[in-house]
Amino acid sequence: MTALEILFQVQSHQSEGLTDDILHRMCDEALERNSILTGGGGRFVRDLVFGTWKHRHEYDDAIASRSEGWPLHRIGRVESAIMRMALHELRRMDTPRSVVIDEAVELAKQYASSRAASFINGILGSLVTQQM
Repeated sequence: MTALEILFQVQSHQSEGLTDDILHRMCDEALERNSILTGGGGRFVRDLVFGTWKHRHEYDDAIASRSEGWPLHRIGRVESAIMRMALHELRRMDTPRSVVIDEAVELAKQYASSRAASFINGILGSLVTQQM
């Protein structure tokens, strides 16, 4: 949840001019609030947040290529953040595909809706199939 929280905050502020220092501070504050200050958990969250933000335009293009009838501006911020994070894990981290998609769907059910979960599952499934 922490990475999703940070990415949602960042995109809610339309932070194109976001500096690494500000993003580090946002990560520190969120990790402290969620008691994830040390060890692999904090490093994983930072890698996920920074990588997702760095490659967001690439991920948005991938999402747009599979979201027929749903331009990016119509996709909710929570759903967008979940899909961006999932794409980062799928493309640049070692997390198994099934785990990434299941986690994205569960986050959508918890923080968006069951319809959003189905939408996300379809988009990610399509992108994984395309990559094979």
